[in-house]
Amino acid sequence: MITTFALTILLVGQLAFAQDEQKGKNKIYTPEQLEMLKAQKEAVKANREAFKNSLTEEQLAILENKEMTMRERREALRATFTDVQKELLATNREEIKALKDEFRATITDEQKQALRERRKRMKNRVRNMKEKREQLKEKKKNWQERKKKRG
Repeated sequence: MITTFALTILLVGQLAFAQDEQKGKNKIYTPEQLEMLKAQKEAVKANREAFKNSLTEEQLAILENKEMTMRERREALRATFTDVQKELLATNREEIKALKDEFRATITDEQKQALRERRKRMKNRVRNMKEKREQLKEKKKNWQERKKKRG
């Protein structure tokens, strides 16, 4: 009875603690850093929208041309950029770089380590998913071969 009670208390305590833990980026970054990331994302969106609005009909037609590969469209589009558009892209790039540098300056060594570990876990997860996908393909292939032999 006492052991059951002790185990129950331990489990409830673990569950309560687990719910207090934050997930993903919220777990690693401070609220201020999360705000910086949000501002950075909004700046990228605004810059992208401003650039899209600067495109001419000809440039939009290049972007919509499905006969070209993505690379060909990008090269064709670049060839048509005006000096103003080139300057806008350069300014956008500099602004985003400054925001990223400002953000990087706030990251502690502990956060860097946590990010490295998270990246490693993500890579492992992706590798495992690829392996499982391959296993499923192999099973499907084997199943189809057995089906052919039967019928």
